[in-house]
Amino acid sequence: MRRAALPHGEYSRPETVLHDGDSITVKVHAETGHGSQDFQFHRLKLGPELETVFAEGFARATGPGGTRRTLGSAANLYGGLRTFAGLLNSHPAPPRKMSDLRPAHIATFRLRGTSYSLNVVHAVRITLRANESLPGPFRELLYSPLGHVAASPSVASYTDSEFRAIRRAARTEIRAALSRIRAGEAELAAWLTAPAPVQINPDVAKRGALLEQIANEGSVPHRERGPHSQQEGSTDAGSLIRSLFPSSSELAALVVLLQCLTGQNLSTLCNLTTEYLRADDQEKEGEVLLTRAQKPRRGRYAAEMDLSFTSVPVWLDAGNNTEGDDYASPFGVYIIAEELCRRARTFTATNMLLCWAYGDRRIKNTTERIIFRPIASDCLRRWHGWTHDGKLQSTIDSRRLRRTFLQHHQRPVAQTVETLAHTYLSKDPAALSINQEVVGSALAEEVTRIRAATAVHVLNDDDVRAASNNPKPLAEQLGISAERLTDLLAGRLDTIAAACIDHEHSPHSPDGTPCTASFLLCLACPNARSEPRHVPVQALLKQRIEARRLELPAKQWERQFGVAEERLDDLLGAQHADVNAMAAQATDKDLQMIEALLDGKYDLR
Repeated sequence: MRRAALPHGEYSRPETVLHDGDSITVKVHAETGHGSQDFQFHRLKLGPELETVFAEGFARATGPGGTRRTLGSAANLYGGLRTFAGLLNSHPAPPRKMSDLRPAHIATFRLRGTSYSLNVVHAVRITLRANESLPGPFRELLYSPLGHVAASPSVASYTDSEFRAIRRAARTEIRAALSRIRAGEAELAAWLTAPAPVQINPDVAKRGALLEQIANEGSVPHRERGPHSQQEGSTDAGSLIRSLFPSSSELAALVVLLQCLTGQNLSTLCNLTTEYLRADDQEKEGEVLLTRAQKPRRGRYAAEMDLSFTSVPVWLDAGNNTEGDDYASPFGVYIIAEELCRRARTFTATNMLLCWAYGDRRIKNTTERIIFRPIASDCLRRWHGWTHDGKLQSTIDSRRLRRTFLQHHQRPVAQTVETLAHTYLSKDPAALSINQEVVGSALAEEVTRIRAATAVHVLNDDDVRAASNNPKPLAEQLGISAERLTDLLAGRLDTIAAACIDHEHSPHSPDGTPCTASFLLCLACPNARSEPRHVPVQALLKQRIEARRLELPAKQWERQFGVAEERLDDLLGAQHADVNAMAAQATDKDLQMIEALLDGKYDLR
C-alpha cells in the first residue's frame, strides 16, 4: 500500500501573460473552471512598458488569489483600463513610461465623481497596487480617499402589472419549450425502440437516424453545398435540434422567472449548478433543495453561498398547470431547468444548470458539430421579450427585477438588512409613492388615535337639560358623583375654556397634588369637560391666538400657540360652532381673562 505524497519541486504560477512580438495577451480562466478569455493589452496603444505593466497587474488581479474571479468581473476591469488608456492617449504628450504618469492623468476621473469614473479609478488602483515604480505624486492622488459618488438616476422597480406580464411571458415560453422537448424525447425513444418495418419509410428513417445522431453525438451530417435543410426530401436539422435542446431565449426566460421567484443576482443564477441536496423527506414534507452559489462581489471569503429552493409558491398567478409542473416556486423552476438542459449538459462536460445549443437557428455548411455552452451573464438580451398593455417590450432589466422582488417581499437576499434598507428600498423611485402612502396612512391613524384619546368630552344642550332633572345617569356616564356633576354644571369647576372634574389627578402633575399645568393644556386633558356655555370663550380664545400670529415670529408663535390652536379647531369643529358668531357672545371679562392667559400671567413662576 503506497502513501500519498506531495509532488516534487515547488509550485510555479502558471504563465498567463503571453508576449508574441508586439502583442501582449493575458489569458484569464474562470475560477469555476468553465471557460477562459483572452484580453489584448497591445490594443491599449500605450507603448511596450505601460502595456506590460498593466498586463502584469491585470494578471495578478485575475489569477490565483486575485480579486477578479469571474470572466465578467475581469472584463469590467479590462474595460476600466481601456477607458483610462483612451484618456492618456488623448493628451497632447501621451505618457509612454511609468515615469511619465502625472496626477493630472487621474484627476480627470476623480473630479467627474460619477459612478463610472470612480470605477475607472478603482480599476487603475487594482492593477497598479503592487507596482513599486509608480511616481510618488501620481500614487498619492491615485490612492487618496475618493469623494461621494455624484447622484445619478435611480433604477426603479417594475410596476405590479409589468411584473405580472414578465412572469406570464416567461412561463409561457418555458412551458412551450418543455412541451416541445418532451415530445422530441418521446419521438427519439419511439424511434430507438421501433421494430424494423417502420424503417421502410425513407422519410421516417432519415428523420429517426438524424435525430439519433443529434441526440447521441451532438452533430449533424456535413454537406458541401450548404446546411442540412429540407432539400430533396431531407429532414430539417434545425427543427430537430430545437426538439431536443432549449434555445437561448428560452434559457433567458428561465433566468427571468428564477429571478422573479428568488430575487438573486443575474450572475448568481447563470452560474447555478446541478449539484444539490434534498432537505425534505421526499414523502410528507414540502420539497426543499439546497445548492451552492456564488456572489463574487461579496469578496474572496464571503462569495460562497448556500441557497435553499422551496416548493412554496412565491406568487399565486402561476397560470393553468395541466401537466403538473410547478412554475410558481423556486424548487419547481429549478427542476424544470434541470430537465430542459439535461441532454445539452452532457455535451458541455460541466455541471452547469443552464446549457444550450449554440447555432440552433442555422447549421453552417462548414460545421458538423453543434456548439454547446453554458448560459452567459448577458443572456437577457437574447430573450424574445414580453408584452405589456398590448406593446412588445424587447428589453428586460435584471436590476429592476431584483428591486421589484425586494420591494414586494421586504427581506434581504444575499445582502445585509442595512443594504436592503439604504441601497434598495429607500432609493427606489417607484416605491417612494407606495412608502409615502404607507407612512401617511400610519401617521393618520396615529393622529386619529391621539386625538380620540385626548379629546375633551363635550356636553351638549340635551345633556345639560337631562342632568338638571336627573343628574345620576350623566354622572355615571362621566364617571363622577352626582354632587361633582352639580358643581360642574354650576360653573364651580371652570378653568378658562373648559371645566375640570379632578384637578388632583392630572396627567401633568403627580397624583394627589393640584395640577400646575397651563390652562391651555386643558384643551386636551382627559379630566376636562366642555359645556355649551364654554363655546363663546373657546371661540374668542381662538381669535386672540390667531391675532398673536401677527405679533410674534413664526417659530415662537408655533411653539407657544400652534398646538392649542389645533386643539381648539378640533373642539369647535366637534360642536359645529360658528367661531365669529360665538366669539361675539363673549364678555369683556372673558376677553381680559384670555389676554392674561396668553400673556402668561396665570402661569406659575
